[in-house]
Amino acid sequence: MRSRIFRLCQKELRETIRDRRTVMTLLIMPLLLYPLLSMALNRFLLTSGASPTNVFVIGVATQKEGELLRSFLDDPQSQPPSSIAESSGGGIAEFDIRLTENGDAVEALNANRCDVAVQIEFAETPHFTITSFRGDAGSQNARRVLVERLQWLRSNFAQQVAEVVASDYRPPAEVSVAEIGQQGEMPLLATIVPLVLVLMTITGAVYPAIDLTAGERERGTMESLMASPVPRFYVLFAKYIAVVIVALLTAMVNLLAMFTTLWLSGMLQFLTGDNAFPWIAVLQILGLLILFSGFFSALLLCLTSFAKSFKEAQAYLIPVMLLALAPGMLSLMPGVELSGPLAIAPLISIVLLARDLLAGAFNPVGALAAVLSTMGYAAAALAVASRLFGNDAVTRTSEQSIGSFFHRPQKVTPVPSVQSAALMLALLVPIYFMGSNGLMRFVQAFGDQVSMSAKFALNIMTLLLTFGLVPLVATWLGRHRYRTTFRLRMPPMFCFVGVVLIGFGAWALAHESFVVAKSFGIGGLSDERITEVLGQLAAIKQVPVGLLLLTFAVAPAVIEELCFRGFLFSSFSRVMSPVQTIVLTSVLFGLFHVLTGNALLIERFIPTTLLGLMLGWIAYRTGSVVPGMVMHFVHNGWLSLFGRYSEQFDFLGSAVDNQQAHLPWLWIVGFTAVGALGALIVWWSTRASDIVDRSAIHPQA
Repeated sequence: MRSRIFRLCQKELRETIRDRRTVMTLLIMPLLLYPLLSMALNRFLLTSGASPTNVFVIGVATQKEGELLRSFLDDPQSQPPSSIAESSGGGIAEFDIRLTENGDAVEALNANRCDVAVQIEFAETPHFTITSFRGDAGSQNARRVLVERLQWLRSNFAQQVAEVVASDYRPPAEVSVAEIGQQGEMPLLATIVPLVLVLMTITGAVYPAIDLTAGERERGTMESLMASPVPRFYVLFAKYIAVVIVALLTAMVNLLAMFTTLWLSGMLQFLTGDNAFPWIAVLQILGLLILFSGFFSALLLCLTSFAKSFKEAQAYLIPVMLLALAPGMLSLMPGVELSGPLAIAPLISIVLLARDLLAGAFNPVGALAAVLSTMGYAAAALAVASRLFGNDAVTRTSEQSIGSFFHRPQKVTPVPSVQSAALMLALLVPIYFMGSNGLMRFVQAFGDQVSMSAKFALNIMTLLLTFGLVPLVATWLGRHRYRTTFRLRMPPMFCFVGVVLIGFGAWALAHESFVVAKSFGIGGLSDERITEVLGQLAAIKQVPVGLLLLTFAVAPAVIEELCFRGFLFSSFSRVMSPVQTIVLTSVLFGLFHVLTGNALLIERFIPTTLLGLMLGWIAYRTGSVVPGMVMHFVHNGWLSLFGRYSEQFDFLGSAVDNQQAHLPWLWIVGFTAVGALGALIVWWSTRASDIVDRSAIHPQA
């Protein structure tokens, strides 16, 4: 099956590369465009008087004028004070004094042979006339700097005379400079490149996306393609891979052509501040291109799937291309941060991520939210497009509209498709991020007025609205059977003994995985975080035991298992092997536990993923979500009670209180033996092939 997908991808990519419009976009346009833009930019900089080396050309009529001016500018007293130099980065402007050919400095300025003209009338006190060109920023700046240098010379000379004449002379003020806060000015590279990335990727994806969908309909080749003995999703996936590769190649060629042109023309330092080729920045941008290409390719394929002709597809995409420029402009605006709703906003999040990454400082929580949400949106767009490539794709391609997509299907299905799972995850990521952040903000704003019991109730409500309501609504909209979707069947009763033992034994393994991960630099609690956790444990001890177990044991066990080992497990099992399904649901389980509120709890990933692997194996072995709920409840409930009644466990030693130290080896051996015994019981109770409902694992079997 993999070789079939690979051949399909090769076919679609080969046909796309043969298209002349694609070749023009991929190769010809960058090779022509960027040299022309470079020459235009260079001409603009020359006419505006900008100089990367900050050297101003001064025109004088005679050598005597030049010598006097040079002696004044080289005088240490004409140098600005250190406080002024520090405020401008420590750099001091340099001047190149040149004699004019015809003895007329003003004419040389008018002919753009110098930045500023200086005429000197020699007397007891020489009189300087400094002329600049009106409307020329470089000339105006040169005049300002030259006047300031001469004024500093006058001021310092006058102060020296005053100190000689009056022994009690004191200057009116002494000035020093200091800086606080973070640098608010973004590098030019970080502000311009995100907008360029948007233009690069969407330009490279437009023609392949139209040609592989609406173009094939217009040519009449879509029907024959749908009639081939290949799953429809494979056809769509091959088209998606082809569009992504072309978009990525187009963006890469544009990127390398842009940087190479700027480097060869000597203007690269305007973007980076250094004339050396920015290899690190280029590698960072190449990584971001994968995100941009994957997102835009899925979005464009989704829109062009509704079009009946090439012209109609273009009408759909022109507004999208214009709208895509608006988020790209955000990289040019100061004060816009990758946090809150902007961290999960489509396209805006990855534009801000690109800006922050190139600026050298980014928020890890916002970065992870941006990456996950973008992947979710791309998966959702691809899932929408895949519905047009179903069994009735041949008839629907000429009649399908965007509005008809939102109609519920007429046929009831036993479990959700992978496309439905992608849509559900795409909704779950932003809702979970907003819910957890909203809960955190609410608690911070009304922390003193909200009781601990109310906070627990809000925690349960957030869990219900995310991992509970979203899969439930997705099941209803897709007309999937609730029993098979959420794998609600009763397994052999004896297996519950095993899952209870696994729940007790899993604690030690999770704890050790946390400590081992910390030794490798993965996560680990800071002193502030430890203090916060200890404060929470002290507050938890005042909460009724029933509410404690309901919040941290019952609600997560039921709701999270229905989502991960229910909805997602049954969906992924349709196209994946049991091992792949267990691993994928476990990784997703771990990632959602990392992104919590406004804190990136990396230390939770390995323990929760390990717990997810155990729960996934139980779900596979028993064919049901119920045993996983029990194991999840026992594990969380044991930890909650252990934390609440920690004083009663003082006889066990300091290992109880130290959450970042290894457990005694006897503990590890004991708890591991308990968990292994539980796993053996689960395996033994489900060893008969007729016990496990294999149709719940592979519905297509």
